[in-house]
Amino acid sequence: MMILNSRTPSTMEFGINVKAGFYGEEKVARYLLEAQFAFKTECFRHVILDGAEMDAVLINPRFICVLEIKNITGELYFDQETKQFYRIKNGVKDGMRNPELQLQRNVNVLKRRLRMQGMNPMINGLIIFASRAGIVMEPPTLFPAISIDALCDMVEQMEENSTVLWNEKQINLIKKIVGSGKPAIHDKELLERINIQRTMIRGGVRCQRCFEVGMVRSYSTWTCEYCGFSDRSAHHAAFQEYQLLFGREILVKEVKWWLGIDNKHLVSRLLKGSSEESHGKRIKYYILKLEMDLLDQYLSFEMKKR
Repeated sequence: MMILNSRTPSTMEFGINVKAGFYGEEKVARYLLEAQFAFKTECFRHVILDGAEMDAVLINPRFICVLEIKNITGELYFDQETKQFYRIKNGVKDGMRNPELQLQRNVNVLKRRLRMQGMNPMINGLIIFASRAGIVMEPPTLFPAISIDALCDMVEQMEENSTVLWNEKQINLIKKIVGSGKPAIHDKELLERINIQRTMIRGGVRCQRCFEVGMVRSYSTWTCEYCGFSDRSAHHAAFQEYQLLFGREILVKEVKWWLGIDNKHLVSRLLKGSSEESHGKRIKYYILKLEMDLLDQYLSFEMKKR
């Protein structure tokens, strides 16, 4: 059984790099749900411990694994002599931050935290390339680097090959330490961290044909002012874009701003089909459904522009 302990990313940069990275993490999360574990396994995402940012940490009674997730395309090289990481795409060589060294630091930070509590567990590390268009030509030496298609087999093998079995008290302690690295970040704090004011962000529904923002709601459908394309469910993708910046919680007033509509009855109808649940009485907020596959075409379009 796989449990995703998921929340909105707490550190993001503004732009397509964030969208691609977040999309890669969501893709990995979906794949993990297919893994067949003998023991309950939890996935803590976007963990920050002692300044180290971990994409995900898997906790199972038989193993702990820190995941470093990359959504990169092109030919990928881990140069062991220079400790550099680079890719070659369309004949252009680009240097990038080395995910092997990032993962090494993250694993060491988590080991140190657990040792402070009297534990000395073996911690696995795994580099995952979420895009099938990213081909590892020169692999790392410290940790395996795999494509997303090999993820389930790899983590299932970790559980099967492990010789340890932590008890419930130990597992709860590990989860408490990892969970402490998931501070709540509210919208205002997030915008301050990326140095963006809400007034600088343009709301609106994006056309899924030409990808321009500016669809108008009329007679139960959305119509693009640029190409004339009509789409009854365009707001579903718009809500996914909202989550990339602000997370899954949304208020009615924020829906009005983001979709560019002012009819509270219409807002209620749209939220009914786009949210999982709602909370609060005096001030009610909704938890949006996570359907990142709705952004596949748009993200592919943006990535081609890079």
